[in-house]
Amino acid sequence: MANTKISELTELVSVQGSDVVPIVDTLNNQTKKATVVNLVTTGLSDTAVTAGSYTLSSITVDAKGRITAASNGTAADTDKIVEGDTEAEVVDTGSDGHFKVTTENAERFRVGPAGQIGVGGANYGTSGQVLTSGGPSGAITWSAAAAGATGGGSDAWALEHDNTITTTYTIGTGKNVISAGPLSINAAATITVPATSNWVIV
Repeated sequence: MANTKISELTELVSVQGSDVVPIVDTLNNQTKKATVVNLVTTGLSDTAVTAGSYTLSSITVDAKGRITAASNGTAADTDKIVEGDTEAEVVDTGSDGHFKVTTENAERFRVGPAGQIGVGGANYGTSGQVLTSGGPSGAITWSAAAAGATGGGSDAWALEHDNTITTTYTIGTGKNVISAGPLSINAAATITVPATSNWVIV
């Protein structure tokens, strides 16, 4: 092996920690040998990272592939889906378990423990009310259902309505309206009847 160039040596493909390499001991001016594992561990400087296991970790790696910072992360709430200021959450509080939807950090809608619908939180309305749309820019609200025919017991023969009109209204095109008179229309109110509609007061 005398006078053999390093470039002419056989390549060691599977390097083991116990393999040795020549090294110059400059302190004693001698050529010695060192194991691969000793070279790696001796020349590897400690970092500021505490040794250990990290959960849901946040890791910082430098340009040489060394971990320079590590910290534990926070587990996601498995009962909640969040995107910006909007979230959907399942809340289990025993007797008041419910599902709620929040937009722009305000609760808009929920389903209560008995299947009841809540608007703006635990506002479940009252029996007989209906949900009314607020249009493309407004929230839904609870409101009284339109009155139907009523009477004594189970009879349904009478429709009651106010006899004073206080709000301006336009009858739908191609629709007919019947009212029981006499009726009074406030000065500030206007009732518009399209050409294809009729309003009959009896």
